Amino acid sequence: MTRIVQIESLAKAYGEVRACDGISLTVDAGELVALVGQSGSGKSTLLRHLNGLARPDSGAVRVLEVDVPQARGRALRALRRRVGMVFQQFNLVGRLTVLENVLTGALGRDPLPRYGIITWPKADREQAIAQLDRVGLADRAYQRADSLSGGQQQRVAIARMLMQRPELVLADEPVASLDPESAAQVMDLLFRICLEDRLTVLCSLHQIDLALSWTRRVVGLRDGRVVLDQPAAELDRERLRRVYVPGTPVTAGARA
Repeated sequence: MTRIVQIESLAKAYGEVRACDGISLTVDAGELVALVGQSGSGKSTLLRHLNGLARPDSGAVRVLEVDVPQARGRALRALRRRVGMVFQQFNLVGRLTVLENVLTGALGRDPLPRYGIITWPKADREQAIAQLDRVGLADRAYQRADSLSGGQQQRVAIARMLMQRPELVLADEPVASLDPESAAQVMDLLFRICLEDRLTVLCSLHQIDLALSWTRRVVGLRDGRVVLDQPAAELDRERLRRVYVPGTPVTAGARA
């Protein structure tokens, strides 16, 4: 099995706050992993180390066989092209059309300036429409992005991420701002597509039920440390809830 992520003794502090406190974690190709824990437990900081948006105070981070803290310039840009991101707040350009937003996912491999849809190669436009079709929004391609509902905007963000052709997907609280019905639809769509494309996924979540329903493995963080690491099939709601209760013992399954 190909190892996609390898983290050893990752430490990162912001002033007196230890966001990551000696985290060690590995993720193999094709795994669907949920990161759960309270706000401030280190989930987002951990994800930011995987594409070089944060640099560790100490420890090692390797992603897709790249030493991330040592990557600079062209090497870091090349890594980021292989790592897709799905954000909580969608990060779409509201005044642009849905199709234009999806096309921006190809900028990493085609950095020439683009002014409007017609300046993109036909192959890119066709691929962008195909990705919108996968998320059920091909009929909205020429609408302004800010005219869509929150759930629809997140589906556009997923199509944009797919346009990037990533090998690893990092999703940082992708449904935190959505209502329960929309959240379930977006999670189902995200993980179904990632399974179809055999992508590796790390997704930070607050919702226990979503973590148990849609991911294969759950990693619990508390105070910047891993306190749980087990297959989702071996967990129940009560066991996972303990991750959120300070001082409550949670047995962590070791992964090498």
